[in-house]
Amino acid sequence: MKIEYEKVGEYYLPNLTVKEKKINLSKYGRMKLQYMKKYQKILYTNLLSSGGLYEYVETIDHQANALYDKLLVDMKRQRNITEELKEENQMLRIQEMNNIDACINEIIYDEYIYN
Repeated sequence: MKIEYEKVGEYYLPNLTVKEKKINLSKYGRMKLQYMKKYQKILYTNLLSSGGLYEYVETIDHQANALYDKLLVDMKRQRNITEELKEENQMLRIQEMNNIDACINEIIYDEYIYN
């Protein structure tokens, strides 16, 4: 990698720019990015300067969303939450789904975000 320099006064300063790639991140990708900025500054800076930050965060985002979808199906089956339950007792279904969502988010935060 060749670095170009620009003369400013008596000094030569490197022309360093970060090529930002437009990506759409979901909740988990944005959370990982914010966590890295605040608590993993060295990793964030290294990935940013090498140009691999957005690919890394996008990978984490896709993996977290895939895990969410898989765990949602598994937990719904495990707790026997069906469309019939939605028709019979809507509030119970909402409570169960909120509980499942909280459990899955806790798993994802531990595995992908705060790691």
